[in-house]
Amino acid sequence: MKHASLLPILLALATSAAGTHAAAQAGPFVGAGVGVARVGEPATDQSRVTPSLHLRAGWALSPTMALLVEGGLDGIGRTRVGIQPLPDLAVIGGPPGIPHNLRTLSVLASLQAGSPRTIYVRPGIGFARHTFASYRPLPTDGWKLETEGEWGPAAGLAVGREVSVIPGFPLGVEAVARWSGGEDSSSPRWSAGVQVVRDVRF
Repeated sequence: MKHASLLPILLALATSAAGTHAAAQAGPFVGAGVGVARVGEPATDQSRVTPSLHLRAGWALSPTMALLVEGGLDGIGRTRVGIQPLPDLAVIGGPPGIPHNLRTLSVLASLQAGSPRTIYVRPGIGFARHTFASYRPLPTDGWKLETEGEWGPAAGLAVGREVSVIPGFPLGVEAVARWSGGEDSSSPRWSAGVQVVRDVRF
């Protein structure tokens, strides 16, 4: 009889714990992370492996569904800006060759589906800003190398899972792919890589 009377209490405690866990997973959160990605612009045969940054803010609708706004920056590195003298042989053809500049900033509205403790996927659509290098002619002979940018459509997909290397400090390990469309002075770009993200829930 004693065991029979304890069963409803245990069931109630288990239900309460499950409800508390689910409630803890719902609500607002922010996240930040770092990674490495390969950025490429096939039309110009340019590519680069570079560090990447990731920021996001979202709202968990349930333990397995969340809406996010996320930003990613690929192509981090120093941009070369300066004066390029115009060679005599290039008077007709214009300035010397333009160096690669594949820095790409993307801002996506995303939907994450799946449990972080197993596997989740996060497709998103939005906009991206392509940075590129260009030359401006100087009043005297020469050219000034400048950095410019333009916006275009973008889409992304992430697949990840939470990993707790340190107890109580879970990190999201994600494989990420992004596409961004070119406009007037740049062509469509692809990036693919991995990133580690830490989420803070409120």
